[in-house]
Amino acid sequence: MTVSAQRAGRISSVFLFALGLMDLVRGAAHTFFIHWANDTFAHLDLSANGPDQLMLLGAFGISNWLTGMVFILIALRARALSDAALLIILMAYALGWLGLKSAGISPDADFNGRYIMFVYFGVCALGLIWSYLDGKRGIKT
Repeated sequence: MTVSAQRAGRISSVFLFALGLMDLVRGAAHTFFIHWANDTFAHLDLSANGPDQLMLLGAFGISNWLTGMVFILIALRARALSDAALLIILMAYALGWLGLKSAGISPDADFNGRYIMFVYFGVCALGLIWSYLDGKRGIKT
């Protein structure tokens, strides 16, 4: 087995594990601390259809719980898939951005959570780049 094969997913699994933890925090914010999350980040106007909007925010939190647990599971038990997982996350964010853009959603909306999403995207990109460079340094044995 080559050193680079042994190292496969080593760096990206650390990044994926961190993203998993971040998603668990986001899941808690969107479910258990939903009013704080809205007041601090989402800034939804709850005067019109407030319960519906909070339900959507909570549903997003449920998906955060799911992705957080899956990311941690991959990072710990299937780390060779970590590069692919980071790439899929980047592709999903890009696809979501294109969908929002095509729907005419303004990036200037009063939604501070987008800054957390930018960091999340950047962490994925940094993890992939670092993992790629680390793999390039691998020496065959």
